[in-house]
Amino acid sequence: MTRSDGDMTHHLDEPRIAFASLGDSGPPVLFLPGSYSTERAWRRVWAHLPGGWRLAATSLCGCGATVETRSPGDSSMDHELAVVAEAVRRLSGGPVHLVGHSFGGMVALAAALSERIPVASLALFEANPVGLIAGNAALYDEVRALATAFSEALDRGEPDAAAYIIDWWSGAGTFAAMPEEVQEFCRTVAPANRLDWEIGLGFHPDHAAISALGIPVLLVRGERAVPAMVAMTDVLSALLPSAQCAVVADAGHFLISTHPAACAGLLTDHLEHAEGAAQSRTRVQGESHRVRRLKRPS
Repeated sequence: MTRSDGDMTHHLDEPRIAFASLGDSGPPVLFLPGSYSTERAWRRVWAHLPGGWRLAATSLCGCGATVETRSPGDSSMDHELAVVAEAVRRLSGGPVHLVGHSFGGMVALAAALSERIPVASLALFEANPVGLIAGNAALYDEVRALATAFSEALDRGEPDAAAYIIDWWSGAGTFAAMPEEVQEFCRTVAPANRLDWEIGLGFHPDHAAISALGIPVLLVRGERAVPAMVAMTDVLSALLPSAQCAVVADAGHFLISTHPAACAGLLTDHLEHAEGAAQSRTRVQGESHRVRRLKRPS
């Protein structure tokens, strides 16, 4: 069974994960939202993308229609990778261009590194693999202190504990300025975000494995990114010297919502480049195969 939401189709017959899609032809592109978000987080960016792509988005564990499979002490990245793998299966079953924001960017990176999920390219918008800055004591300690303060606020039953996280990323008063229905959603999914932080603080990707990624990569952050985000993006850029890097002017952490046209423009250029590179590889492989056949003895 499906439900139409404008031009977006929601698949409800398999309720384990949220899955929304747009378009039924073209190269497949899968979008992962960050914490406190659902698959709908990307709709403003989608509105600025050209046709010719099969777009799909899911929600990560504990948000939207994606069920929570994690629990304290059992919150490994594998839970999120299972969601991504299922979304890829529904979208195409084959290589997808993977796009992630914030925690979704961390999951996207983990998916590409896992070698269990076919990824054609990566586009990371303010991705936050915090383990990459573990060597920067000041910034890493700041991130760990934030996660601790947030967790303790949840334990005390503070209704607006989510404000600790949202205001840290985007400035004091951001949570209070959100519409009440958005604040209420954030309150509801705050326990899921605690598990996101457990995953994030336990995810320390191998630098050599990142450097060995043989796919096109786009790294985007906002001009007003917090110092930890700048540092994480810089580490990724150093490990991936061929990656396209961009800074969205006057944007903060929630750039896919506040600057969707700019993000869509960067993503379009990246996807076109990645598809061109993939087609070139296919031609080269085909020519190599033809040459080998010609060289076989009769």
